[in-house]
Amino acid sequence: MAAVPQVRDYMTMRVVSVDASDSVYNAADVIIKNNVGCVVITEYGDLAGILTKGDILRNSLLKLLDPKKTKVGSIMTKSPVTIEASASLEDAAKLMTEKNVTKLPVLDEGTLVGVISASDIIRIEPTYVSYLRGLIERNVYRSN
Repeated sequence: MAAVPQVRDYMTMRVVSVDASDSVYNAADVIIKNNVGCVVITEYGDLAGILTKGDILRNSLLKLLDPKKTKVGSIMTKSPVTIEASASLEDAAKLMTEKNVTKLPVLDEGTLVGVISASDIIRIEPTYVSYLRGLIERNVYRSN
């Protein structure tokens, strides 16, 4: 029997982070230089939030806040929705839909180990569809 696709197998392991006390300008620069859609925000070494490009636009730019003076901690999404590395991709997709988010920090026993995005799931979707097709075919043959 094929293993259920897990978040750990498809997440991005290279976590880009900035400190909550960093400026929005610095965070935007880090996002651009690392070609990522978000940065994980840490405070005293712990996960404190997440900052997406959308957060920067909505919570800083559209409010005409000075990005060099505004601290990331004041515009980030605090206490972000997270998922365990051992969770299934289906669980990740359901959680993203339920919580209306596109990026999830991934934890392994409380330790940040990666980030999974809706784009990651979409990118591997053909593999996931193939897995489901095999599962359905096995169940059809068993019931005959």
